[in-house]
Amino acid sequence: MPAPVLKGSIKRQAVYDAPYRSARGRTITHAFYIELEPSLELPKVKGSDDAKTARWVPLSELDPQVMFEDHYFIIQDMLGAV
Repeated sequence: MPAPVLKGSIKRQAVYDAPYRSARGRTITHAFYIELEPSLELPKVKGSDDAKTARWVPLSELDPQVMFEDHYFIIQDMLGAV
């Protein structure tokens, strides 16, 4: 997916920086809500330094019990559900 398409699809961005939000110490997260056209093929994703793997999951299948720390809250906040 071309970078301009991704950049143009950003609907919201936020910084989560509460000092005690992570047991690992001060952690700052930059989150982006990107809304893609349903007809487009999802871009490939891969794990990086803090995750072995990455994959697309429908929002309806998210399980807060298996998500890391406050990541479920971040998704809910970005979607306006909090």
